[in-house]
Amino acid sequence: MRTVSGVGIALLWASALLAQTPGQKYQQGNALYQQGRYPEAAAAYEEIIRGGYTGGEVTFNLANAYYKQGNMGKAILNYERALRFLPADDDVRHNLQLANLQIVDKIEPAPRLFLWDIWDDIKGAFSLDGITWLCYLLFLIVLAALTAVILARTYALRKAGLLSAIVSGVMFLLSVSILIGKATDANRADEAIVTTAIVTVKNSPDRQSSDAFVLHAGVKVRITESIGEWVRIRLADGKVGWVELGVAEKI
Repeated sequence: MRTVSGVGIALLWASALLAQTPGQKYQQGNALYQQGRYPEAAAAYEEIIRGGYTGGEVTFNLANAYYKQGNMGKAILNYERALRFLPADDDVRHNLQLANLQIVDKIEPAPRLFLWDIWDDIKGAFSLDGITWLCYLLFLIVLAALTAVILARTYALRKAGLLSAIVSGVMFLLSVSILIGKATDANRADEAIVTTAIVTVKNSPDRQSSDAFVLHAGVKVRITESIGEWVRIRLADGKVGWVELGVAEKI
């Protein structure tokens, strides 16, 4: 009677894993997370994302798995990514705030005009899909109102149609502005999170350069320039310096 060798069993098991659908891998990751096997859960979620299946839920769960391991750099990175998929999700925002409380460096943003904060709050109230549909709906209302102005047989109807066209037109232009802002934020490629435990930031792109300051995992930076194996970063408080590629991952 033939038996399957240990190597053969391992190969069969690996083949079965490879044959899993993203949905099955996702359920497997959730099961591992519930069992407290956070490194394995994170590996399962990472495999899904490497396969091209990204989304708010899987990225959020990945962030939670890293948070449970105490890896705040990777946790914050993935909470920030999840927030781009789920901008209005309270759980994502709450967990991101908790993770930011755990990091060593407390970077105070440089002062800015309060109107920018209001603008950010307005954008944050809409998802990208939601504001897209709102733009489409308002555009149809504007067309309908203008049609009413043209076809109306009485002055009262034309006046009502014109008023409706003006109001809906202003709302349409505002929603388009929000849509452009949301799309710009969603496609930003210059924001990154420091994922290396401790990073010495240099004054120039050279290992022999003098030290500018030290950062720890979890800090959000903006990449402003790249030269060879180095990138220039800017902090929220305005500080700038150079770090080697790989110490920070783009959101």
